[in-house]
Amino acid sequence: MSEGKSRYSVEQVVELTRLGKVVATRRVTQWLANHDYEAKTTITEVLLALQSRGRFIGSCRLHNGEIADEYVVRLDQDDWYLKFWIDEEHLIIDVYSCCWDGVVH
Repeated sequence: MSEGKSRYSVEQVVELTRLGKVVATRRVTQWLANHDYEAKTTITEVLLALQSRGRFIGSCRLHNGEIADEYVVRLDQDDWYLKFWIDEEHLIIDVYSCCWDGVVH
């Protein structure tokens, strides 16, 4: 797709995160667990840092047809690659990727 303007409002992402309205793929949660992170805590921290320490890098279409926003988020000393979309009803954030930037998972 393209770089440019994000599809989803960062403010909405932060609000949904604060409300606990976040789900993640098994691949994301397993990768985090395999690297000694507590998945829910880490995903929440990365999403909440999006507003102040995130840099939008583009959008892409996923295999399921959804369009996801992609960000690099600086958290502590690490850059995290984050890919997510918000469902049609704007009630749930679906996290498709959350890993160190540049790492394949």
